[in-house]
Amino acid sequence: MSGVTVNFSVVSGGGTVSGASVSTDASGIATVGSWTLGTTAGPNALNASADTLAAVTFTATGTAGAAALMTKSAGDNQSGTPGAPVAIAPSVRVTDANGNPKSDVVVTFAVASGGGSVTGGTATSNSAGVATVGSWTLGPMGGINTLTASAPGVPTVTFTAIAPVPLCAERTVHTLGTTTSGALATTDCQLPDGSFIDFFSITLGQANAYVFRQTASFDTYLFLAAPDGSVIAEDDDESASSTNSVIKALLPSGSYLLGANSYDAGVTGDYSISSSTTSTAITGCDSVFVVKNVSTTQNVEAGDCLMTTPPAAPIYGDGYFIFLRAGQSMTVTMTSTQVDSFLELRDFDGNRVATNDNKDATTNDAQLVYTATTSTYYRIFARTAVASQVGAYTLTIQ
Repeated sequence: MSGVTVNFSVVSGGGTVSGASVSTDASGIATVGSWTLGTTAGPNALNASADTLAAVTFTATGTAGAAALMTKSAGDNQSGTPGAPVAIAPSVRVTDANGNPKSDVVVTFAVASGGGSVTGGTATSNSAGVATVGSWTLGPMGGINTLTASAPGVPTVTFTAIAPVPLCAERTVHTLGTTTSGALATTDCQLPDGSFIDFFSITLGQANAYVFRQTASFDTYLFLAAPDGSVIAEDDDESASSTNSVIKALLPSGSYLLGANSYDAGVTGDYSISSSTTSTAITGCDSVFVVKNVSTTQNVEAGDCLMTTPPAAPIYGDGYFIFLRAGQSMTVTMTSTQVDSFLELRDFDGNRVATNDNKDATTNDAQLVYTATTSTYYRIFARTAVASQVGAYTLTIQ
């Protein structure tokens, strides 16, 4: 029968058709223009109907496309014991561009930092798109450990776990404002680079600016950490002409750890640790470390970090170092009634990763929200948006 109108319509699967209404040709055949399957993998159905005739149904099965995305499924941001496996083996979920699970994708898990190890480092995604490492054992020295999962054609993801730093000897209490003597010895904790380290606990009674210093006849290396061993700051040489170490940090009240270390492996010998409060003012292009929950009022001054070099008009700013773990989010706010605030964030290599001029249309304040992609130090620059401006501002880190 020719000239009969046939209507094609999708009845399941969420797809679409073009040329849905077609007349039969001389052979009695009517062909839909095209049938596009739905984005969700699975069964699709298309009906063809004509007048009072019984409809006929075509079926097709949509399958997942090429792997396009990999996300963390389980096992991120854990705490564990140094030298022991984490409680939950990290796993990832691989999907195509439409979010359908992709099976049979080979995922490689590898230790990125912390000195740990994995078993079953090569895993294949199952029907749900999930691939799981056999086990992840944290490094023996504690601190932050990271594990990467990678697969062809998709972005790599990073898992983080923290283990308390094991203390090979009793922690020595260091009192703020005093000098404590110590000695690196072969019986001390030994870091993966072969250097020895002693730990000191210190309690800070109020939010303030503090200076910590390590002096010795050898090349020193000083760490500042939270009680769980997560890093806050570190320093090698106080200046180009000195092998002593110094850390200046803006810190809330609480308990902290100092790690007296050497730059070179295997060094032993006497040293001293000292601490004191200091001016909160940031001058020049000081190396100042900060942590979350810090709020400080400062001044942009001529002579601060030079953000724009001549012949362009100078823009000045203050720099703050902060350590972020991969996946950790931070909100930084700069408010001022005297300058047009501008925030700039750079990674450890000095690459600009985020900026903000005006957080809204009603003020000259700036607010920057950033989620770290790598566990490392970042530097916040609180600067002006206008050349040659100077004045007071308040910086808050959440």
